[in-house]
Amino acid sequence: MDSRLGQIPTAQPTRHGVFGNEATEVRSAAVAAPIVTRGLPPPTAHAQPARDWAFGNLAPDSSWQFKAEALREVRNITERLHFETHLEEHKYGNVTKNSALPIGHYNACAVVGNSGVLLGSRCGAEIDSMDYVIRIDLPVLRGLEKDVGGRTDMTVLNLKTPRRMAESSHFKNRSQDVYESRLQDVKDSVLLADHRSRIYITEALGVYKLPFSVLTTKNKLRTGVMPVASAIANKPMRQTATIGLVSVLMMTTFCDHSYIYGFFPFTRDMNNVSVPYHYYPHDKVDPPIMDGFDSLHNVDQEYDFHRDLHRRGVLKMQLGPCGKR
Repeated sequence: MDSRLGQIPTAQPTRHGVFGNEATEVRSAAVAAPIVTRGLPPPTAHAQPARDWAFGNLAPDSSWQFKAEALREVRNITERLHFETHLEEHKYGNVTKNSALPIGHYNACAVVGNSGVLLGSRCGAEIDSMDYVIRIDLPVLRGLEKDVGGRTDMTVLNLKTPRRMAESSHFKNRSQDVYESRLQDVKDSVLLADHRSRIYITEALGVYKLPFSVLTTKNKLRTGVMPVASAIANKPMRQTATIGLVSVLMMTTFCDHSYIYGFFPFTRDMNNVSVPYHYYPHDKVDPPIMDGFDSLHNVDQEYDFHRDLHRRGVLKMQLGPCGKR
């Protein structure tokens, strides 16, 4: 879980998006030829056995060391975003916390991505030991806690998910609605979404009757992310930021020790072994609500960016089974 910055193979993934559409197919990291569809595991109530994926030069540097000065340099840049000044809070139901803003300041935090590399990782206890945990796009937690943990303080949503929540909340066939149970598992936490999504969140939570603090963004936050990432990388970061990148940059502003899990956007390892794009099965809403693809994001570039932050000691990138922090 540390960053050996080799060249990422010339893969051109379909993009996984921030406040935009989420891709369901990406190119292989090992073979740049055909597009491979994610292979998704069946539901399970237990942690998966450890996987022997080979990451090769995609692996983060194993000689990782936290460097406070490197974090300060990055924070001086990310603070330009003034995340909290670009967020508005809305409360739904009987939320027990007084306010989600200000977010606060924490010692150890994690952003948990949804890659299948989490299967068999046994990272759940480590993730749950953090002071603040951010997740992306309402993933499945129930039954997979040994690998992905159960704690959730904030969930960052892309544009598609709130629409799917709203439509799913009205399904007559309730078995097709995966979002009610996922929201139930993280109720009374924080949802962060684009301001355009509030109407759909309001509709869904009105049906589910679950308590949440919802933070919605203002326009300037999205437009400011890539210039800030470019300044940190010392090179142009092109295309639109994913919600993973937004979440990581946001975490550096309020957390002293940052960790990221489940960030691996490729469906094949370096030995051409299949890696599930998500650690959880297909949404049952896929047939009635069709997935769409976009080319807004450059996940190769962002993956390299995260490994570079790891190499510099700004954060720790976990890839593979968890051990001691």
